[in-house]
Amino acid sequence: MKFSRMDLADCVTPEALLTEIHKLQGGVFPIPVPIHEWALALDITAIIALETEGFQGGLMMFPDRSAGTILVNEAANNRRQRFTVGHELAHFLLPWHTQRSGQGFLCSSKDMAVFQAKPGGDRYTEMEAQANRFSAGILMPAAPFRADLRARRHFEVSHVAELADRYDVSKEAMALRCVHLHDDVIAIVFSRAGVVVRTYRGKDFPRLVVAANDPLPAESAAKRAILAAGQCSDWSEAPADRWVQSARGTVSEQTLGQQSGFRMTLLTFEPESDDPDDEEDVERAWAPPRFGR
Repeated sequence: MKFSRMDLADCVTPEALLTEIHKLQGGVFPIPVPIHEWALALDITAIIALETEGFQGGLMMFPDRSAGTILVNEAANNRRQRFTVGHELAHFLLPWHTQRSGQGFLCSSKDMAVFQAKPGGDRYTEMEAQANRFSAGILMPAAPFRADLRARRHFEVSHVAELADRYDVSKEAMALRCVHLHDDVIAIVFSRAGVVVRTYRGKDFPRLVVAANDPLPAESAAKRAILAAGQCSDWSEAPADRWVQSARGTVSEQTLGQQSGFRMTLLTFEPESDDPDDEEDVERAWAPPRFGR
C-alpha cells in the first residue's frame, strides 16, 4: 500500500479517491486487494462481524473522523463482507458523508445495491451510491481490471465467474464491473427457474425487454438450455427484439448454469448497419474472383 489517509484528504468524490489511489499505486495492485488490511491502515481501528438483522454493514466513528469501526453482517459470505468493508470505508473517507441523526451509518441490502442517484435527489441515497462505486473501484481497480478483460479476447460468460474468483468478489459485483468497463457492448442477466432476478447493461447497450421478476424470453437459450451447475451453453444468435427494445440488429447470448437453479447470461449486441457500403463489402467478399485476360 503506497498511500496514506493524508494523501486522500482533498478527495470529495469516490472517483477522486480512486483516481488518487491509482496514481499513488502506479496502477499496480495486489489482487485480490487486501481491503481489510487497507481499511485498518486508513484509521479504521476494528472490523467487527455481528449477528444482526436489517443491515449489511455499519460505521461508527468519532465526530472528527480521527478513527472509526466498521461493522459487517456475520451471516454474509466473505465476498459480501469484503464489499461491505469497502462501502463503509467510503463513508469514512468522504468528508461530506454524514450520519443520520442518532442512527450512525447503518446500511441495508437495498443500500448496497444502488450505484446511481438522481442529481439533486435524496442526500442519503447519493451517499450510498457513492460508497458502492468506491467499493467496486477499490476491489476491482481499473488498470489491472481492464488488462484482465483485454487478455480474454473472446469474452465468455465463464470469464465473469473466473474473474469473480480472481478478485474475490461476488459474481453480481463482477458482472456490474464488466458491463461498465468492457470495451464491447454487453449486458448480463441473472435468472432463477426461468425468471429474471437482476439485469446489468453497459451504457451503450439498448434497453432490455425484461426486468426483475419477468420471465426470460421464451425462445432464449437462457430459458431453453439444459445446463448443470458450472456448465456453459453454446453461443446462439437471435434478432435483437428477442432481448432488447427499439433496436435493430442481433443479440448473441451464452448462459452459465449455477447452483440452486440460478443462471447467468452474457449478451452482446450488434446493431444493424445503415451503411449500404457495408452490404456491398460483404457481397464482394463472397463473390467469385475475377481474373484479367
